Amino acid sequence: MMRFVAAVIPLCLLLQVAPGPTSTSLSDLPKTAVPATYFGLNNAGRTWTRPWPTIETGAIRLFDSAWLFVEPQRGQWVFENLDRDVAEAEKHHEDLQLMLTGSPPWASARPADGPRAEPADLKDWEEYVGAVAKRYKGRVHTYELWNEPNLKSNYTGDIPHLIALSKSAYRVLKQTDPSVVVISPALASGNNAFGYLRPFLQGSGPGTFDVLGYHFYDNLGNSVIHPENIVGTTGQLRRILTSVGLGSTPIWNTESGYYIESAPHARYHNKNYPNGVHVLSQSDAVNAIGRAYILGWAGGLQRFYWYAWGESAYALVDDGGGTEKDATQAYKTVRHWLLGARYLDVTRSASGRWIVHIEDAQHKPGWIIWNESGTDNFAIPKEWGVSQSEDLLSKTQHLSPTGLSVTPSPTLLF
Repeated sequence: MMRFVAAVIPLCLLLQVAPGPTSTSLSDLPKTAVPATYFGLNNAGRTWTRPWPTIETGAIRLFDSAWLFVEPQRGQWVFENLDRDVAEAEKHHEDLQLMLTGSPPWASARPADGPRAEPADLKDWEEYVGAVAKRYKGRVHTYELWNEPNLKSNYTGDIPHLIALSKSAYRVLKQTDPSVVVISPALASGNNAFGYLRPFLQGSGPGTFDVLGYHFYDNLGNSVIHPENIVGTTGQLRRILTSVGLGSTPIWNTESGYYIESAPHARYHNKNYPNGVHVLSQSDAVNAIGRAYILGWAGGLQRFYWYAWGESAYALVDDGGGTEKDATQAYKTVRHWLLGARYLDVTRSASGRWIVHIEDAQHKPGWIIWNESGTDNFAIPKEWGVSQSEDLLSKTQHLSPTGLSVTPSPTLLF
């Protein structure tokens, strides 16, 4: 899970000055088309009685595989819920990412800390990892190691023990199935994440993970959203990886989201939000989802798992998945815009206007445009040859010859 303080990294860390004094362009844009697996969702799973997502997505991150659920007592294996999850993922052609985390009380190095402590004996941990990997060999291809260890609410051990856990799990997973992808313990943004990551990387080195996981939470306690932070944060992570000889390692956002208010037509309206957080309106949630997904790929993220599908406070949907909200439609729309598309150019004006030039799978050009804040008029260049616009709620209209009113909500011009 997550906390309220997000790392704010200046966008200039990944922006380079383009010709002219008023705009900047992102460098090193991905050359490949956006794959289906870029669009992921977090889902607590059957153990938490959460329904399976009903919208199209390429990847699911799941918590039912946590050790305390799978082996609550030594040698007592409980796979019923996880078996059903794996079957659901196969049915929907989704890549299932399993979390390996959370010591059961009988295995904990500090039983008073419960699942937050590392295991007392690495052999018990390796038996758990091996049991899961063998059971789902050929069916599950992605594993993540320990959730948000830089938070005491999730891990009370030290970095050397975390490195030992990671190395042993990596070895067991690869011995069982060399083709699986292993994700590092994913740190929560803020909470001295970069200060925690450096010694972990320096002590672990190659042979501990294939992908760096990170949780890109943005301004959970701030009334102003700024999903654009994802660009600078990814750049900082890339520099840290490069400094330890891992510069080509993929980076995945395995968890991020916002507190979102319930839809007006929801049967149940959530009011149980933590103190000190900012709950997004329906419109702000739409803007946040669109801008985060658009710039996540531009910044170099290869996967982006939104948090979460059926959680009441963070929910992408209401009523446990039974009632869609504007945020649900925004997720579906931005996926439709980007799936199979290639990024040609990404620019930001000095005033905070973003323009993302893409080419879809049929080689048709499009431009996505928004402001970080405020509204102004934009004269659409004639050479773009566009005649229509679509917003994140899938509303289309013909463009006005007088220009486009640009708002904080992304709009696709085509």
